[in-house]
Amino acid sequence: METGISFSVRQWSAWAPSLDSPEAWRLWADGDTDIPKGEAVPDVRDLPAGQRRRLSRLGKIALRVAMDVEAEETPRVVFSSRNGNVTEMLSLLKSLAVEDPVSPTGFGMSVHNSLAGMLSIVSKNRESHTAIAAGGESLCLGLIEAITSLKEDPTSPVLLLHADETLPDFYAPFQETDMPVCALALLVGGAKPGEEAYSLGFSGIQTRVKKGDPLKSFIRFLLRGDADWNWSGAEGDWWCRRHA
Repeated sequence: METGISFSVRQWSAWAPSLDSPEAWRLWADGDTDIPKGEAVPDVRDLPAGQRRRLSRLGKIALRVAMDVEAEETPRVVFSSRNGNVTEMLSLLKSLAVEDPVSPTGFGMSVHNSLAGMLSIVSKNRESHTAIAAGGESLCLGLIEAITSLKEDPTSPVLLLHADETLPDFYAPFQETDMPVCALALLVGGAKPGEEAYSLGFSGIQTRVKKGDPLKSFIRFLLRGDADWNWSGAEGDWWCRRHA
């Protein structure tokens, strides 16, 4: 099934350990290595101190890339993540297991849409936001949500914010792929005549071998200028085409 919706990528930002600038990402995209691993955390000192203290590592990664995208208009926001703030949730569960009081702040930040809400507070964005959790295809469903939002209103941009990190050791047996610690923000808008555009499609039939998390190959597709991106998930084949 093709979405039949063309869209443009007006701006992008990404962060991963050792990859904290557009130049670093372009050098990485030209090679064939995995997204680096590490315990690094992005610099978020430009965020208000009170909000900054509430953010987990995933929150800092997600808000860093979102704030690095400067939109001329206030965008609607789609947040997608496979596991969300699972480290915060595990901490709450451990507290419950030993009958310790549960932190209200910790509970609030563990909800799947909490980072989209935090972004709206920090950026004073009163536009709508949506949170997506769709397993290994969370990035793909986030894209679908973003571009169908564009179909409803092509004049208003949409910020797709996708962020994930590897599961804590407690949940490691449930991690199907070597999921990178990474966040990607895409500001997408309606395609204008003569502007480079993209189209997204989904077949509903899996014809290729599933190859890990889609984020790494999708970022390379964007930065290399490739004509096509293809990825297969549990629900079927996904593709994205670039149009001049």
